Amino acid sequence: MNRSRVALPSFRLSAVALAVAAASVLAGASPLASAEPAQDAAERIANERARILEQYLIGPDAAAALGCEIAWQTAVPLQDGGALRLVESSPEAVLVLDNINEATHLRADTGGRVWTASAADPIDRVLGMGVYMHNPGAESDAKRIAVLTDAVYYALGFDSGATVARSRFRHVPNTPPVQYGGSFIFGSSSGQVTWFNSATGNDSRGALVDAFRDASPIEATPSVRNGIVFAGSMGGGIASLDADSGRLLWNRRLLGPVSASPAIANGTGFVASDDQYLYAFDVVTGDPLWRYFTQTPLKTSPFPAGDLVLQDVPGEGLIALSQRPEAQPGGEVRWRRASVHGRPIGMLGGDVVFWCPKGRMVTIISLSDGQTVKTVELPLVEHLTVDTIESGGFVAWSKDGRVERLSPKSAGK
Repeated sequence: MNRSRVALPSFRLSAVALAVAAASVLAGASPLASAEPAQDAAERIANERARILEQYLIGPDAAAALGCEIAWQTAVPLQDGGALRLVESSPEAVLVLDNINEATHLRADTGGRVWTASAADPIDRVLGMGVYMHNPGAESDAKRIAVLTDAVYYALGFDSGATVARSRFRHVPNTPPVQYGGSFIFGSSSGQVTWFNSATGNDSRGALVDAFRDASPIEATPSVRNGIVFAGSMGGGIASLDADSGRLLWNRRLLGPVSASPAIANGTGFVASDDQYLYAFDVVTGDPLWRYFTQTPLKTSPFPAGDLVLQDVPGEGLIALSQRPEAQPGGEVRWRRASVHGRPIGMLGGDVVFWCPKGRMVTIISLSDGQTVKTVELPLVEHLTVDTIESGGFVAWSKDGRVERLSPKSAGK
């Protein structure tokens, strides 16, 4: 198929190199130009630096404000009028999907493009992608790329991008998947937490969250941590399951739907419910630890950080509660603040990073008291996520095809 593409090169550029690149404009100037006033020369250098910086989604100064440096930026080729839809990063690869379901495999270390290929039918709704080991221990063709849609599973060759397998789900995915070993775990419209085995292309096991009554859909992505799967349903059911066997550990029924993903930290499962409570349970035994009552249904996920859990409460603002308070069945509020624009996406040292896509702004707040440490404006970034390649980094991308990876600054830099 003939397609019109716009492909810009990958590039790496340090803050010092910006000045060098700009000065190179003057180095090639004519003898007459060399006599221009110093003020004009400085202006030309500043303009050239600004031109170079415009190519970056996040420039060196903004990256430094996030405790990072630019690892690479790549412009993924797009069809005329095309746009990026999804970016997934892992130590093996950075996978990029556009609006007609063509995938691009980028090298995790350099951002170099390995291939661009059709990942799914253009009408499919892709829920997630990931790299998995098809033949563990094999010397060749061991890695594949899984593409999960809301109806069909596709397997792509890691080095070629060719479709090597496809199959239909028995339980239709209703949430983005979470990768666990060689399986992808998701919630289904039929109310099951389902394990999809990438190597066999089959739903290997599943468990109903609402085992105590009629099943209801799961609309919030399950949380998977330390061998435990924690999920909630629109019928108000919550369940904890063993991630390796799928065995049900316990389940409970809340007073309202669970429309936000639960969270797990330090052996505690947190779930925000439409019944206006934030709950904490022992994730292994199911013992209730505390529940905090709010004035409105909770539609956003709790965010564990340190020994606290943060919850955005409409009308009340951001509230930080102790994860395991002593003898506080109603929860223990450590601090609260009126509001923070955006949602928490990760940690930066002892502080919490919030990303606001509407305002294109990062807000970093202190975990100890909720005060703003700094704000960083990123006007060209449409999506910002925590990098899963190395701790402390970020991946930024824009619909125009640009993908940028930030690495945490090395000690002493």
